[in-house]
Amino acid sequence: MDSIQTPATRHHRLGIASVVLGALLAAAPAGWAAPAKQTPGNEVKGQGQLHGRNGAFGVVYSLQNGFNFSINSARYTLEPFNGYGGVTAATDGKLIVLDFAIKNATAGDNFFGTDGVFTLVDETGQLYNAQSVGLESQGSKTASLTLRPGQGRGQTELHDPLSAAFTVPAKARIVKIMVNLGRAGHDDEKVIRYYVAGATKADAGEEGDARNVIAPLPAEVRDPAQPSGAVALDEGRAVTGIFVPSGAFALRLDSFCYSADPLVDGSAAEEGKRYAVATVTARSLLDQSRSMFDVCGGDNPLHEITDTDGERTRPKAYRKANRDESAEHTFQRGDEYTFRIIFTLPANVTAKKLCWAPARRASGHMMSRG
Repeated sequence: MDSIQTPATRHHRLGIASVVLGALLAAAPAGWAAPAKQTPGNEVKGQGQLHGRNGAFGVVYSLQNGFNFSINSARYTLEPFNGYGGVTAATDGKLIVLDFAIKNATAGDNFFGTDGVFTLVDETGQLYNAQSVGLESQGSKTASLTLRPGQGRGQTELHDPLSAAFTVPAKARIVKIMVNLGRAGHDDEKVIRYYVAGATKADAGEEGDARNVIAPLPAEVRDPAQPSGAVALDEGRAVTGIFVPSGAFALRLDSFCYSADPLVDGSAAEEGKRYAVATVTARSLLDQSRSMFDVCGGDNPLHEITDTDGERTRPKAYRKANRDESAEHTFQRGDEYTFRIIFTLPANVTAKKLCWAPARRASGHMMSRG
């Protein structure tokens, strides 16, 4: 028999994949839910109809693999995920993170295999599989999911979330979450379907359940014209002095100025030009070693300034915070490093927008206004 579990609300930091500094934050609703409807549907977008039941966040189901299972919560985010292997949001993408709980309901040791367990379906019928699974306390290490009788992982009272992360396009809206396991005692069932709040019968096969809310992207990056909170703006907004996620890092614009000083290899900018200097602090968010290549893009810098003439300019140099030396640093999780990005601009124009993105390996994106 199914039992009801009241899910605890846990604060989740949400990331920003594209940010414009200096602009006001966009206003958007904090969440959205459509009326619940629990009658089984006859159509399923994204795959052929399989026999199963509709699920709800916070409800515990006894599965055919001998585990009790529940989805506690879900969220859209642009922050990196510290699970096995780690995963970051692509320049034109975002992550969805599911927090779930399992408990061994058998009389012996039991392994919970996560391969192929979860499938997400968006409004176009596109399917997405989990890219990483992990316990918060283990970070990128493999989390042991062989549990003793009665042992659990991910329950809110354990304060150690068990999560699965998915990469999806920035504009995608997830309408259904599939758990590809049936309930114990129901051998004909193959799946449990969670119709997401706000989904319609037209795009999901059945209207969403108000209990199945995917927490939205933060206001500074989500499109206010889309009430689901799932769709990202082409360019988000932020303010100087505030860290925002970008790939494997959180980046902060500390200051922006113009200079006639000899900042690069002891030389000033050429005649008729001046230096534009962005002082930036990077903080590593993944527990895997990273370098300045991942921040700045190595031989192909992924930063640029758009000036008041509409021209785009790439950096001339990356320098240490206070010395005319190349910025170099090896990051471990939590490390912070401050450096300068130096551009050369015509003396009669000013910077309108500063953009930066991490290297392709980190697969993230950030935009900033100077």
